[in-house]
Parts: sequence; structure tokens; C-alpha cells
Amino acid sequence: GGMTEGVRFLVTGFGKFPGVPANPTEVLVNGLRGNRASSPNQEDQEATNSGQNQHGPNLVSCEVLKVSARTVEDHLGELEVLVSSRGGGEAKAASSSYVVVHFGVDVCARTFKLEKRAVNEANFRLPDEDGFQPRCAPVCPDAGDDLTSCLHTKLDVDRISAQLREDGFDCQVSMDAGRYVCNYTYFASLKRFEKTSGLYSLFVHVPSFNAIDAETQAAFVQRLFHRLAEDASAKAAEGASA
Repeated sequence: GGMTEGVRFLVTGFGKFPGVPANPTEVLVNGLRGNRASSPNQEDQEATNSGQNQHGPNLVSCEVLKVSARTVEDHLGELEVLVSSRGGGEAKAASSSYVVVHFGVDVCARTFKLEKRAVNEANFRLPDEDGFQPRCAPVCPDAGDDLTSCLHTKLDVDRISAQLREDGFDCQVSMDAGRYVCNYTYFASLKRFEKTSGLYSLFVHVPSFNAIDAETQAAFVQRLFHRLAEDASAKAAEGASA
């Protein structure tokens, strides 16, 4: 409770893509949606969420996205509108932080991976669900055409990963989110929100449910939000005293 209550989450997962007919992140994100009071009224939602904080994170937005660069771009635009409309300008930013958490699956992984950075390179080994297949192209052309340029999350993933290991989860920091839709999403998200104070983006790769079962993954997600809220709150406090 206390400080972390000001932290709001915007969450995305992904649906199927070739080779992955059932995406675990769809199950995880739909599970979060199920826990969320389905109130059409935003104010009720706020009240319900703040009353429920001990049970779970304050979820402003929670969507399963088609594995498509265009869908991702559209959704990031919607999130930007959501944050700016609720923020009430810079003044409000001091009291509430936003953390955008993108979940994706890495079918080869045996652990949870917090991605530290994204690279401005789209090199899709297979087309996305819209048939889009960029090869050695920048994710954001306006960020320059240097395909090695990276953006890093502002969250302290090394510390958060260590905390999650202490919490009993097999979690590590990754420096490479691939070159497919996951990295595309992360770079586009970091780029779009890089100048927004009090707003953080993180990409989290989860393994298949064969590697780590669904119940453990759902527990990891809840714990992750708790740790992210702590980190974002600490940063807000530092910013307020600076």
C-alpha cells in the first residue's frame, strides 16, 4: 500500500503467430482482465481499484494484441492518448506513475526475462499476422537509420530481477529481445514514451507453459507488478525531492 498505490499499469500481451497457436501471454493477460472489476465507469473503476490494491495492480488498460506491427503502433497511440487524457498535464504526473508492461513469449526460454533494451532494427524471420515482413529496416525511421541504436528502459531491471529471484522466480535480465514483433513493440514503445516523465516501459519475455506452468507464471506476473510499482514509486519520490 502507501506509495505504490499511485502506480498505474498499461498491459499488453499477444495472440497466436506461426508456430505458436496458443500464446501463454494471451492467457496471462486475460487472467488479469478477469481479475479486474469490469465497470464501464472510469471513476468507479478507480475507486474499485484503489480499494483492491492489496489484491492486485491498478490496471488502467489490459489488451491482447494481434502479432502485427501495425496493431502495435495503433495500440501505442491509444495508450498515449489514455495517459495524456488522464494525466491532467505535468502537475498530475508527480502523484501517479504509469508503467507500460508488454508481455511476449520466447518459446526457447526456460526462464522469465526482463528485457533491458530494444534495438531500432526490424528483421522479421517470418511475416507478422498482417503479412508484414521488414528486412534490416529501422523500427522507427524518425529515430535514424542506424540499426544498432538502442533505447533502454528507465526501470531498474537488474534490481527488480534480483528481487524476483529472491521471491522464488527464475528470472533474468536480457539484453536482446530479438528482431521480430517483440523487439519492434519494445523499441516503438520506448521511443514513443521516452520524453514522458513518470512513464516507464518494460518488455517481459515469458517461456512456454511447458517450461514454467501457468499457475507459476500468473503468480510471477502479480509479483512483477508489485516490484515494478515499488521501483516506479521510488523514482517518483526521488523526482519529487530533486
